[in-house]
Amino acid sequence: MPEAPILGPVNMVADLSVASDFEKKHTPHIEAATVDGVGIVSVTVGWGVPHPNQPDHFIGWIELFAGEASIARFDLSPVVTAPTVSVAVDLEPGTVVRAVEHCNLHGLWAAELTL
Repeated sequence: MPEAPILGPVNMVADLSVASDFEKKHTPHIEAATVDGVGIVSVTVGWGVPHPNQPDHFIGWIELFAGEASIARFDLSPVVTAPTVSVAVDLEPGTVVRAVEHCNLHGLWAAELTL
């Protein structure tokens, strides 16, 4: 895939094993864990390739959904923040969580994880 903006409404990479660095650095990585009995969902933008965090190229926000319901949104500032967030959740096993992030240059990118 060329190193150019993707113009789809929401970009989802089907197979990260064959994705370009451009796709990997924009795709949210979702992890779920239980810490002291509390469910924690963490999202980091970038699958092994860090996303830039400069005044002219940055992640502006990350939103987390459970099914179709928005459960958390984090607004980020360039330079002083990193595109990594965590939130405590109380969700049933089997719930599909989706992270959507917005790159100021390359639009919306999403990924899903079934708990």
